[in-house]
Order: sequence, then structure tokens, then C-alpha cells
Amino acid sequence: MSITFKKKISSTSNTRLPIGTRLNSNGTLLLTSSGISSLDTFVGEGLPIGSLVLIYEDKYSNISDSILRCYLSEGIYNKHDLCISALRNDPTENLPTKEEYKLLDNDLNNENDKMKIAWRYENLSTINSSSSSSSTTNIHYDLQSTKSISNELIEQIKIHKLTWNDYIQTQTQTSISYRNYLLKSLHQLLTTNYSSQSIDKRILRIGIQSLSLSLFDHDNKSHFDELFSFLYYLRILLRTSLATCIITLNEKSKLFETLADIVFELKLSNINHSDYIGFCQLIKLPRLNTIQPFIPDTWDIGIKLIKHRKNIIFEKYSIPPDLSQDASRDDKHKTLSCSSSTQLDF
Repeated sequence: MSITFKKKISSTSNTRLPIGTRLNSNGTLLLTSSGISSLDTFVGEGLPIGSLVLIYEDKYSNISDSILRCYLSEGIYNKHDLCISALRNDPTENLPTKEEYKLLDNDLNNENDKMKIAWRYENLSTINSSSSSSSTTNIHYDLQSTKSISNELIEQIKIHKLTWNDYIQTQTQTSISYRNYLLKSLHQLLTTNYSSQSIDKRILRIGIQSLSLSLFDHDNKSHFDELFSFLYYLRILLRTSLATCIITLNEKSKLFETLADIVFELKLSNINHSDYIGFCQLIKLPRLNTIQPFIPDTWDIGIKLIKHRKNIIFEKYSIPPDLSQDASRDDKHKTLSCSSSTQLDF
């Protein structure tokens, strides 16, 4: 006899959730979208509120910047406030606009029929869709859109920019590193306006670009220790806040990964994989409010650029081997005997 426990979710609980959020399938986590629906399916339905996401940048930071831009655009459309820190370029310039299109079942079947690699790939859909209706409405962000997000949407939120000029002005009074200035500013912002105990349930999306750049350093000798301390204290702040944070890094460390909830590495494609513009290797997924965390079908993901829709999608790149007894590409009725008899004597 087996006993299972399932948390009962009130039918009116959705009315009390902050806008742009939802509960996961178990009802234990408050989630928000990363802005790329195909990426959400690989990290457990979305980004948990209060989580820290680390992205190891690709060689030229093109893919990581695109993910960050979609993440920020999703916040604007969901009326989430933004907090941005970037020294390389401003991610808020020319943010992608939201586009919707309907994908019919016939289109999905045609895409699956084109698989010519192996017989096992014929039943593998390129996009993981949980809808069983005759048509699926997909939402994506046009990365090459010439249109801009309407001012009406932007005026409904607050955008906090922690710029280098603001940091320079504080140096006349105190001498601290740029990372410590960021941490101090985020502490004041999160504890004042976005605490989980606040009455006004507003979500803050934090985006920090290339945090490991040497420009952030006050002393190069303490680069690693300062970066580790920043991530450690930021995670503590996020746990008690209605906020999510995505940080891109250009250097890897196992210690950094212990402080984050979601970690993945981006790599550019080469000539041998012309169908993909890059690859994403999942390193760590969230283990929050559960004893059985989400485990994806694969940890290796391919990144495609859909040119006619000008958006990127994440899809399964490798599948585990089929070790079942009936998994054979040869005729199942072939025997190992050299004689005409179908029985072997030992």
C-alpha cells in the first residue's frame, strides 16, 4: 500500500498572485517566465521568484545578451520593474517586441517528418509542447524588430539603472569597488520596495551583464573573493524578496555554481553543426521547496535561430540511448545460428 500526499491548491489562489507569475505544477514555487518559453521547459517551467541565475557567456556574448534582452522585455510586458547594470552596452536599447503566431498540428507533423538522421528521432518533437489542441499559440520576442516597445508599457513600470557615472559620483565620498556599490544599491532597493512581506506585490527583474569583467574590480588581487562575496550576499537578499536575477559571467568556477539556483553554459556552434547557432549545457537546476527536483530529459540543448520569425528556440540536442531489449535496427527475427534450426544447443 502506497500513500501519496498532494498539496491542495485553492481555486482562488491565482487572484492573489503577483501579475506575470504562476505556481508550478506542484503548487510549491512561484514562477515567472524567462521570456523564452522553450528555455522555461528545460529549467522546470520557469524561473522561481527569489532565484539567482548564472549564465556563462558564449565567445562573443551574442546569445547571452539575447537571453538577457528577452528576459527584460518579458518584464516590461508583465509590468515587472527592472534593475539593470551593464558596462559593455545598455541591454534596454532596442529591446525585442512580443510577437504571437499560431502553430497548427499539421505544421508540427511536417517538421517531424523531415527528420532523416535515425529512426528513433522520428517520434521526437523539436519543441516540447504540452498542448493537445489543434493549434498552439506561441509567443516569442523578435530580436531584429525595428519596432520599439510602446511608451505606455514602459511608463507603467520603474527602471532602475546602476550606471558607471552614478558609481563615479559616489567615489568622492567613499572608495569602494563597483561590485560593492551594486550590492549596497540592491540591498536598499530590495529591502525597501520588493520585500516578500510588502503589501504591494511587485516583481523586480535584475539583469547584470558581465559581472566578472575586470572593470568591476577595485583591486585585482581580490577579484575572486570579491565576486564570490557578491554572489553570496545577493542570494541571501533574493531569498526574502519578490525578485529574480540573471547574471552573465565570462569566467567559470565551481564555487560560483554552488551559490546559484540555475547555471548553464553557452557555446557557439562550429561548421560541423550548421543547424545550430550555439549549444547550451545545463549545469545546475533549482532545488527549492521540494525533495524531488525537476530533472530534464537531457542536459545538452541546441540553440536554433528561426530566421523567418527572428527568434531563438532551445531544443533537445542529444537523446539517451535506448537500452530496451527490443531496440534493434536489424530484423528482430534474425537468429545467431548458422544452421537452419532456430534453437541453440549448449
